[in-house]
Amino acid sequence: MKRCITPLIVAAAVLIALLVGPIHAQPKKPSEPDKSSVWMKMKLTATQNIIAGLTEADFEKVRVSAESMSFLGYLESWTRSNTPEYKRQVTYFDFANSELIRQAREKNLDGATLAYNQLSISCVQCHKIVRDASK
Repeated sequence: MKRCITPLIVAAAVLIALLVGPIHAQPKKPSEPDKSSVWMKMKLTATQNIIAGLTEADFEKVRVSAESMSFLGYLESWTRSNTPEYKRQVTYFDFANSELIRQAREKNLDGATLAYNQLSISCVQCHKIVRDASK
């Protein structure tokens, strides 16, 4: 019985997300340039793979995606400003990402999930800094 209910709950959640998502989405203005760098788009894909790996307990997917995030972060740091706030956020990002890789290698789902949350926080904080610097 429990095996039947779980897929139904997941299917209902996906259906609701698909129906509600477009309602709240803000359409992009045609004249608005795409502000995301190539690196950020690749990092976004890697983070989506990490969360998928966490939900599937696929530690190899988590590890590989986090390692690619590390490489992409290194490449991106060459293209961003060297303000002290940005450097600090890069340090937080590197630490959280290294911890995510370590926890994935140890197959520790709770530890990897916590490290992913810390990584997400560092991403949000860094984006705030980058947006403020561009004003």
